[in-house]
Amino acid sequence: MPGMKTKGGAILLLVILFVVFTLSLTMLALDWERRAAVNKGFSEMAALARPPRGASEPSQGPPAQVSESPALLEEYRELHQRFPDLVGWIRIAGTAIDYPVMFSGDDFYLDHGVDGKKSRSGVPYLDKRCQTEPFGANTIIYGHHMKDGTMFAGLEKYRDQQYYREHRVICFDTLFAKQEYVIFAVFQSKVYASEDAVFKHYNFLQARDQEEFDDYLTAVRGLSLYDTGLVPAYGDELLTLVTCSYHTKRGQLVVVAKKSGGD
Repeated sequence: MPGMKTKGGAILLLVILFVVFTLSLTMLALDWERRAAVNKGFSEMAALARPPRGASEPSQGPPAQVSESPALLEEYRELHQRFPDLVGWIRIAGTAIDYPVMFSGDDFYLDHGVDGKKSRSGVPYLDKRCQTEPFGANTIIYGHHMKDGTMFAGLEKYRDQQYYREHRVICFDTLFAKQEYVIFAVFQSKVYASEDAVFKHYNFLQARDQEEFDDYLTAVRGLSLYDTGLVPAYGDELLTLVTCSYHTKRGQLVVVAKKSGGD
């Protein structure tokens, strides 16, 4: 009968909607659980990297023998033993950016966590062409632009010049030294085809001479969304943070900083 068919169809539709709703809730719960586990892992690592005041004070005893090679900072020794690919830690005060930085000589950490397991968020990592011992003229660190605001999603806020003024300093510790960098440029770019004859910021890793450095600096400052008034000099060490940007296909948002003096 027509009435029974209509009723049966309505029941079937309700069942389908219930199943879809249940699956959606399950997926959301699993995703929340995954993100909570990832964040908990990073928090535990951060606690190791920044022990309570006085916890890492050296004990009174005979002076340590001087070594020609630099000594690992105390706060990173245990982390480096557990995660040999760890090369540093990046954080920006007043933001969610507070993560270990990995280096494997490839793009492994694009979709793997510090534990080596598959991960959609990955973990910030150095460009595979970067030099690490010592670090080169321009250290490039990539991080995902996650929808939940983690990893390097916070870089998006640097489109606002007032935000930049309030968060100009990037702390990037290597395993051997605590370092600070001051942002001097924020710009949009993209990953270009190899045959495209355009400025490709990600190909600048070393400056063979001042002319090459000046050409890079002119291009970067010309692309910057605003003038910071800060102009690096030849010989300054640079730090470049890169995340995805959706203004164009294969887009990037790039934040470039120069190392502060006093090291």
